Amino acid sequence: MRAALAQFIFESNTFNPRAGELDLFTQGGTWLDDEAAVRDWCARADSQLAGSLTVLESAGWTTRPVWAAVCGAPGGRLSPGCFQTIRATLRERLRAALPADAILLHLHGAVCAVGEDDVEGNLLEMVRRELGFTGRLVVSLDLHANVTPRMLAHADAVTAYRTFPHVDFRATGERAAALVLDGRRTVRTLAKMAALIPPTDTYHAHGPFAEILARARELETRPGVLEVSVFPVQPWMDIAELGTSVVVTATEAADVRGAAAALAEEWYAQRGRWRTLLRPWDSIRESLRAHGSGPWILVDSADATTGGSSGASAEALAQLWPGRNEFPGEVLLWVVDPAAVAAAERGESRLCLGDQKFAVDGAAVVFAGEGRYRARGRAYTGQEFSMGRAVVLAAGQLRIVVSSRGTLGADPAFFECLGLAPEAALGVQVKSLMGWRAGYDAAPERGLVFDGPGATSLNFSRLPFTGARRELFPLTQSPLVPVSLWQSS
Repeated sequence: MRAALAQFIFESNTFNPRAGELDLFTQGGTWLDDEAAVRDWCARADSQLAGSLTVLESAGWTTRPVWAAVCGAPGGRLSPGCFQTIRATLRERLRAALPADAILLHLHGAVCAVGEDDVEGNLLEMVRRELGFTGRLVVSLDLHANVTPRMLAHADAVTAYRTFPHVDFRATGERAAALVLDGRRTVRTLAKMAALIPPTDTYHAHGPFAEILARARELETRPGVLEVSVFPVQPWMDIAELGTSVVVTATEAADVRGAAAALAEEWYAQRGRWRTLLRPWDSIRESLRAHGSGPWILVDSADATTGGSSGASAEALAQLWPGRNEFPGEVLLWVVDPAAVAAAERGESRLCLGDQKFAVDGAAVVFAGEGRYRARGRAYTGQEFSMGRAVVLAAGQLRIVVSSRGTLGADPAFFECLGLAPEAALGVQVKSLMGWRAGYDAAPERGLVFDGPGATSLNFSRLPFTGARRELFPLTQSPLVPVSLWQSS
């Protein structure tokens, strides 16, 4: 038996106006279209693809891992040229691996391109229609996928991460491979909930989201139910069919419509309990005056590069600059500003940082160079990323990282590659909503979540959602259709 495999991971935020280009993969992340290179990557980096290869090869299958593309950071919609290159690369790499009994694709599920709101649906449709593939097609997704009927019409089975922060890449790949090996004909049921959930309140270990995950595992004990995945969607997309989802993959004999709808309704009933966890700056400054077990994590919720924001907000810098000489330890900050990097490298002493153009005078440059690092925490372990050219400015107890590119900066290796010691610092800023819990192995109470400018605001009503998206909770308190249901034929 033969299987072709590929991995393509990107996440779109349509409130970020800058289109995503190939350099997000080729320079900031991973782009490998040679099978030997893909296998080498799988051997040293935690990934869904690695988990799938292990399971399938242990079962005696011949595998062809044909492509791996992982962005250095999410962003806006893919540009037309970028999308067409990605689409053509996947199509031709899969074509070269055919014939095959199965195709297994590790995708994200929340990718938009200019002119295409449902990139994953487009790619799965391409596999069926343009490649004419009639074998088993299995897909794994991020739990922030915006699942659509178009995706499920073409995929025989779907699984997704079960953790946030995401620490189960390999396990997700293993589950996807098990769905390949199962081989039974399936029906996919989608229950869509008209609600957006603050990602800061979707922790997998405890709280409201953990309760829903537990109910999904209970549903999987029913006869004929192969997989139940739940999707607290990437909320920063102003696109058709946006919503939180429950997806049940079951055999044709199983009747799961009522159970899928009931789980979505139970989830929707939690909406009064969802919290942003935002804290005022007075409270954050008070926390920073005291040492504790490990660094305080300054969570820039509105400018999270992990959610597709630009990283260009200097909110934390503006708030902490007046007390820069008073903190009892170093506080490591970060802003994306390529023009400021260039100015610092030219020796200019006055720098205006971020979208706010916050003025910094006389700071010493203590590092200048490329910021390339390999994640060593519990998420993205072993995967390599680049923030592009970067400088580190020292001013009092502040150490200000200014980079030319956004990246997934919730791992201590981000600061360490610049000569800084994040785990010995008083505080570190991350432009990530939850990834810091895995990167720093930090307790929830160490997170100091703040608001500010950016495309990932937890105040959803502040964002310019249009049309039908206004019918989602909490944009409206009483959506006309709280839960809708779809099932494959």
